Amino acid sequence: MINIEKTGKRIALLRREKQLSQEQLAEQLHVSAQAISKWETGRSLPETATLPLLSAVLGQSIDSLLLPQELALLSAVYTDGNKQQDVTSLVSRFLNRDQLVLTVSDQLFDGLLQSGRIKLLIIKYETPSGVYSTYALTGQQLALDVHTKGYSLDVPGLTLVHAAYGNELASRDMLKKMKHYAYFGWQQFTVDQQLFPGTMGHEGKEYLLLVYWNAEGIQAVSCAEGEQMHYNAERTRMFVTALSRQRYIIDNVQQLGFGKGMDCSWAGALYTALTSMGTATSYEEVMGISGACWRAAFTPVWDYSAADALTAYDYASPAFSAYGLKARWAERLSAEERRLESSAVMESLHNHRLPVAINLRVAPEWGVITGYLDNGNTLLCRSYFDDETFTELKDDPEFRETMKDSSGYLYVDHWPYRLLFLEKSSDNPPPSGLDNLLASLRIKLDSMQAVEQQGYLLGYRALDAWREGLLDDVWYTAADKETFARRYSVNHFCMTALTDARRSAAAYLRASLPLILNAQVYALLAEMAAIYDQIYKLLDHHYSNMTPPAALQTQPGLKQLWDRKERRQQAELLHKTAGLERRGDELAAMILEQLRAE
Repeated sequence: MINIEKTGKRIALLRREKQLSQEQLAEQLHVSAQAISKWETGRSLPETATLPLLSAVLGQSIDSLLLPQELALLSAVYTDGNKQQDVTSLVSRFLNRDQLVLTVSDQLFDGLLQSGRIKLLIIKYETPSGVYSTYALTGQQLALDVHTKGYSLDVPGLTLVHAAYGNELASRDMLKKMKHYAYFGWQQFTVDQQLFPGTMGHEGKEYLLLVYWNAEGIQAVSCAEGEQMHYNAERTRMFVTALSRQRYIIDNVQQLGFGKGMDCSWAGALYTALTSMGTATSYEEVMGISGACWRAAFTPVWDYSAADALTAYDYASPAFSAYGLKARWAERLSAEERRLESSAVMESLHNHRLPVAINLRVAPEWGVITGYLDNGNTLLCRSYFDDETFTELKDDPEFRETMKDSSGYLYVDHWPYRLLFLEKSSDNPPPSGLDNLLASLRIKLDSMQAVEQQGYLLGYRALDAWREGLLDDVWYTAADKETFARRYSVNHFCMTALTDARRSAAAYLRASLPLILNAQVYALLAEMAAIYDQIYKLLDHHYSNMTPPAALQTQPGLKQLWDRKERRQQAELLHKTAGLERRGDELAAMILEQLRAE
């Protein structure tokens, strides 16, 4: 019999394991975020037609979702410490009546990893007593049941559990040697014959495999002879670099771009940098705790820069504080300063920290630097304009070869005029989730009433000026085709930013509800979440019916397309949005007042 509450909890757990927000899962399933919330809180079950896609996205069988057993497989990764493959769906087939038994082999995983390195299977699972991680090397049997307690999560630091030097043909146990080397407290070491002497008659290239246990469970990293093994600054993760600084690339950094559920490029870049550092968060949480989710900005000259999250208001500092980060800006540098900061970029990458920067490619939007070639003379990146290049050059043989050499990253076109270096600060531990929520609400109240900054209007002044600009019929009648089209494009871009911000606000408020123990305050926050969900739906309905600027070339008569009626509809929408925002302000003030009185 289906237990709707257990099913909901299992879906929520698997979603978080995939590092998906409710909104991101909803988008993949073509349902609403509210539907996901109802499933996860046990108020409803997924529709039958949705189950196959839900099963595929979460890597679970339909039966395991609807009839969750006490032993649940959350994730399974087959890795050689250098590359990895998600094999959750395959391994889940061996789960039978709360038992999982299999022997790890290349044959089982159909040769998914073609390398001479030692391979292993890492899994994460849940039993009634908690969530655990464990592993098995190739040739070993993995056996689990509901009583098996593996390596628990959320442990401090890093503990080595297995070390071997060799390859898939033969290897030697190095755990005792590695524990001896740990006494020296090295931040990095080079894998060479001095530390790891080879044996006579060995075949093939040899590698050092380290399996360790940290707060995220079991991890594996593999280092070839001549490469360097590093600890991060907090000594919670390990990573590999080449001994030479000719090139260094951080693999598997997600693609950025508009229309991917992260339409604020600054928050998208910061989220990407945080996840690369091992910080568990979501794009919506970055928007929420920074306060960028409350942002409304406009300039009467109608410019794209109004949509930049850091134009005219500091949403960055609250984010740094909330995540316990030490931040350093490098801005508008001279040629000599750029040379020095180039070394800082390389050092940051070697510490597995992605520098965040604006104006890397095409136009001034935020992105991250992901690596370098040619001793740092060529930088690689993820930017919000990559999709256009990939689409345009996908069939170009020379471009495909370049992408192989750069691990799929594009070259940085311009030295960024704002560059941000981040690292975790041991001196400033992150505030609690409730403290971050209250800080965010204070930012809301402040930013909505903020005065003009460098020609940019914020909050209610921005919404009013935007509305007035839409109602200026004389301007639209007199404007030439090119100027008219530019204003339409800026208007569309600003609507993109506002819609994304209010979607994120609604998601952040909903996610914050469990932080509130006071019933009266909980009701206020729930009402505020509902208001921002209403604002998002109103904005999204209008935005979804707007013609994308890129499609205007195929549309005859832009002035007929964006006519007086259409502009007045949007002006009325902005007026209605401002009214709902004021109720949001009232609720935010009431929440702050009540919690201040406790």
